[in-house]
Amino acid sequence: MKKIITMLLVGALTLCLMGTALAAKRVDRRFVDSSDHTGYYVDVNSIKYEGLDELTVDVYIVKALFNTMYMYTTHFDMKEKSYQYEYTKIYQYDTKKVAAQSDVPSMKLGYSNGVAGNNRVMEQVLNFALQWHRSHLYKTNLGELLD
Repeated sequence: MKKIITMLLVGALTLCLMGTALAAKRVDRRFVDSSDHTGYYVDVNSIKYEGLDELTVDVYIVKALFNTMYMYTTHFDMKEKSYQYEYTKIYQYDTKKVAAQSDVPSMKLGYSNGVAGNNRVMEQVLNFALQWHRSHLYKTNLGELLD
């Protein structure tokens, strides 16, 4: 009886560990720009076109001074020159453990001089994602596994 219980526990533990490994995804963050002790990165494996004028990408914003990394699934609307965060994860930077997450979308913000919000770094992020997608039509096997 003890042998059966032990086997069941080992099996359950194995399934849990496999589930954790499958939940993690390979993130290939590429540096785009920095501003005020904050680094902006694009996960090149997450770039997706949604029509001719829309693009979605995971943007990582690293604030090393605060040991924090933010991941924003960001939707760009190039007609409106706007972007919107659709999903957010906050990591403790040194351990890469998730501290918080939210699927509540942000309000739309602008990324050019002519639009409210005027976050020029996000314009650089969009340009990087567009250039990468044009020149690399594949996903990489590089990067780290993150939840």
